[in-house]
Amino acid sequence: MFVEHTSAQLTIGPEFAGLLNTGHGLSQEMAVSDQAKEKLCPAVSQYGPANVRDLEPGKKMKWCTCGLRAHKGTGFKSLKWIVPEKPQSVYSICMCKHTKNPPFCDATHTNLPAAVEQTQTSCPGRSDHHMRACPKLCTKCGWVPDF
Repeated sequence: MFVEHTSAQLTIGPEFAGLLNTGHGLSQEMAVSDQAKEKLCPAVSQYGPANVRDLEPGKKMKWCTCGLRAHKGTGFKSLKWIVPEKPQSVYSICMCKHTKNPPFCDATHTNLPAAVEQTQTSCPGRSDHHMRACPKLCTKCGWVPDF
């Protein structure tokens, strides 16, 4: 087991990869309960990727799309994927949850802090975030009470 952490990235061993709920080889059952109805905004768990090493080719994985690792009651669903048959030494998995290429990091996090702040500041439900149906995440702006 190995866990390395810097302010920019997190590197973990394969035995903890499932905790990230990572994803690729995508069966795009992406994030939301009904995407056509409403776009859900995930929580940003980290502004940078998790670099995952030593994944077994062909292994089925899941990537958390909500940013909380526990999406029950949020309307989000995990993204299922299979580790590619052609192995890589490192997979950079998106932790900000705003990538255009899920589950992989596309550096969206570099310009994301200002956009997240603007979205949360202008959220129509901002005054009653703590009273929402889902008290752990505002799915309109990504606000989380415990972050």
